[in-house]
Amino acid sequence: MSLRSWSAGEIARIKSWLGALLWRNRLEAEMDAELASHVEHRSADLVRAGKTPDEARRLARIEMGTALTHKENMRGALGLHRWDELRADLRYGLRMMAKNPGFTAVGVVTLALGIGINAAVFSVAEAALLRSWPAAQPERLARITATTPEGQDADFSYADYRDLAAQSRLLEGFVAWSRRAKTLQVGNETRSVLDDVVSPNYFAVLGIRPALGRGLEAESAGGRTVVMGDSLWRSAFNADPAIVGKQISLTNRSYTVIGVAPARFHGLQRGIPTDLWLSVSSEASAGELAERSDREYEVLGRMRPGVTAEQARAELGMIGRRLARTYPADDKARNLGMEAESERLRAALVPTLLLQASVGIVLLICCANIAGMALARAETRRGEMAVRLALGAGRGRLVRQLLTESALLAGLGAGLGLLVAWRLIGLQAALLPPAEFTLGLDLRLDGPVLLYTAAISALAVLLFGLAPALQAAKTSLTPALKKDESTGRKTGRWLTVRNLMVLGETALSVVLLTASGLLVRSLVNTQKIDLGFDKEKNLIFLDLTPGIADYNGQRSLDFLTQAEGRVASLPGVKRVSLARRVLLSDSGGGTYKIVTIPGVTLPDGRQSLSIKYNAVDAGYFQTMGTRLLRGRDFTVADNATGAKVAVISRAMASRFWPGQDALGRHIVVGGKDGDCMIVGVVQDARIVHVGEETEPYIYLPLAQSPTGEATLIVEAASPAATLIPAMRAQINDLDGRVPVGIRTMSYLMSQAFWSDRLAVGFMAALGALGTLLGAIGLYGVLAYLVNRRRKEIGIRMALGAGRGDVLRLIFRQGVRLALVGAGVGLAASFALMRLMAGFLYGVKPSDPVAFAGSVVVVLLVAVGASWLPARRAAAVQPMEALRHE
Repeated sequence: MSLRSWSAGEIARIKSWLGALLWRNRLEAEMDAELASHVEHRSADLVRAGKTPDEARRLARIEMGTALTHKENMRGALGLHRWDELRADLRYGLRMMAKNPGFTAVGVVTLALGIGINAAVFSVAEAALLRSWPAAQPERLARITATTPEGQDADFSYADYRDLAAQSRLLEGFVAWSRRAKTLQVGNETRSVLDDVVSPNYFAVLGIRPALGRGLEAESAGGRTVVMGDSLWRSAFNADPAIVGKQISLTNRSYTVIGVAPARFHGLQRGIPTDLWLSVSSEASAGELAERSDREYEVLGRMRPGVTAEQARAELGMIGRRLARTYPADDKARNLGMEAESERLRAALVPTLLLQASVGIVLLICCANIAGMALARAETRRGEMAVRLALGAGRGRLVRQLLTESALLAGLGAGLGLLVAWRLIGLQAALLPPAEFTLGLDLRLDGPVLLYTAAISALAVLLFGLAPALQAAKTSLTPALKKDESTGRKTGRWLTVRNLMVLGETALSVVLLTASGLLVRSLVNTQKIDLGFDKEKNLIFLDLTPGIADYNGQRSLDFLTQAEGRVASLPGVKRVSLARRVLLSDSGGGTYKIVTIPGVTLPDGRQSLSIKYNAVDAGYFQTMGTRLLRGRDFTVADNATGAKVAVISRAMASRFWPGQDALGRHIVVGGKDGDCMIVGVVQDARIVHVGEETEPYIYLPLAQSPTGEATLIVEAASPAATLIPAMRAQINDLDGRVPVGIRTMSYLMSQAFWSDRLAVGFMAALGALGTLLGAIGLYGVLAYLVNRRRKEIGIRMALGAGRGDVLRLIFRQGVRLALVGAGVGLAASFALMRLMAGFLYGVKPSDPVAFAGSVVVVLLVAVGASWLPARRAAAVQPMEALRHE
């Protein structure tokens, strides 16, 4: 029926019929179908009548003008405005997703993977780097620092804290805290807990109100009091609401619980939650708090309203210079400064961007894969797009419809991605290093993470949806309506959008694999580092703290000596020694003393400097496998009544006595009574981190530096599991009040190399995932190409081309794409890998092995991805292909 022959009555009857429909989108669909049928048939009639396709299209559009006018009138009468169009687009998009479940499922799962990984990693970055201090008005807080010729130092004595609080006018409050460890006894159970020894105004300055009870307000308050963390309160005391006022036993001392911290407050040290908060007045004597050389506190200040960071920093500098003049022995050349919260956040942006860029590459590859699928799917919708254009829809309207479909796909992917992120966040405990304390960041899918997820989801819509939408909107009407699939197809073009997508995926895969290769090479190099001791030895470390059982001074040393003798007598024990700290351990290793070196001119006119040290007994170096380079080891004669002696590291000897013999020289350790003669030089050791630069280090005899805690180092001839019960029994028999912590060398090495291994595993997983997704993208493009060129392949084979020729044709195209993509990836890697220089040890960012390895892996995977479609093309039967076409 010709539209020109419609009467006014027929149009009125159609309006009545359409108005009775339940869904207005169904109305438009049926009208579009009727008008599309007219355009298709009328155009075909005109072509058969001798008109060219362009003339037929023009005439058909003229004839449908009246009908289109009617349609627009109907739209206005029905109130189909922008919001209605959006709802119609959403409903139509949902129907198209349901109609193509395979495409929808693959797209949603791929996006969920990319978005979920990005959201999970951002939650880590947000918790570790971007989240502000857990306090009221955190933007006014600033971390107080001190700069020395050795670098920046954030440790202060409690006397320094008091001076800052008394002399500052621009900062209205300071808090000091120091991390410690204790053992909690609850019934018959003993557990290790972490406590912060804090200034009494800690909770008041931070603006934290305990969930139960009160904070630590008065420094002069008598008795031992403690504020308990919410996690410990729930796990150890079953969230007892009457806990306030009760007594708990911490390392054999009784404390009164005066409050419970809020659930979200875990202290000021990220990643290592605090279990308990104790006031300094209950943990240290007045003399200890007045000791200026004992720097073990971190300090945080709160700026007054209206005070800028520059003003506060200038005042701190003035206070630092005043302290240097007043206490030159301790504070000479020590310049005070601060890091405001805004400055800390700016500094955190670089590592955050690097971290997100690594996982952002995975999302880019996911989007490229979906874009490739969408481009292939757009080919099957050419007829639909042509009908819509013929009915008067603008190309912008088509783009909006297709972007709406992409947004629905991204919305489903984001929802599933949040579930993936939640599951990945739950893996935190399995990825943390071994430790006797609770570790872990406060990871959660909070507002910033949800906002970030929404932002990358919107970006993903543009990345994978815009190119297919624009290409579909360019559909040529006449060939599409005639279902001429060959017209307009430029199979000779090589740089198509789909090919560019594959090139991008391959290049990004090379970047990820190169980064993981560099980290693997760096890890291999760190494994070869001479740590300053023999990491292959079968060593067991027994951490003893007799000081908390009221063993002080000589009594503590007597206890440790007796414990050493008892363990040494056990069968299967080869050698035993004592040390205040174990290097590279989570118990510290960075403790230092103020040292004066007579006859040596120190930089900046200083009289002394801070040098890290350890207190060990005779046999320590032999037990640990540390080489003695010159002089002698400690002996039993180096006791409290003997002459004071010291053994130093090679780095210290080279720095202060270059080209000279350090043996027989004197240093003053910790004050005028600490004059020590150097009796030995040993190899350099890594103190806190595996990859750190060597630095001066001092070993003192344990008998001349008594301590309330030490580690008993046991070299065992038998497996650790068979000796540990007997060793623990010996210590408990000596005094059951002294807690015993036990570690092994393998445990120590797991801690030392944990961060490097985690980085390698993280990047290797991203590289493998990116390469797999890239291979899938390449396979998809080639498979689509084979399907589109079946007729061409059939003709080639009918004209005499062999199956090997066809196989090589398709295979060569896939490998060529991979080669070009790998070349682009190499160029990008050369530019980007320089950003990783600070994370590498013993390997250059331009390491040829890592670059070559990444290219080889990508090409091998590309060969596999190209082989299957090539074999499929070679298996095409010429007659079947031609008959099908």
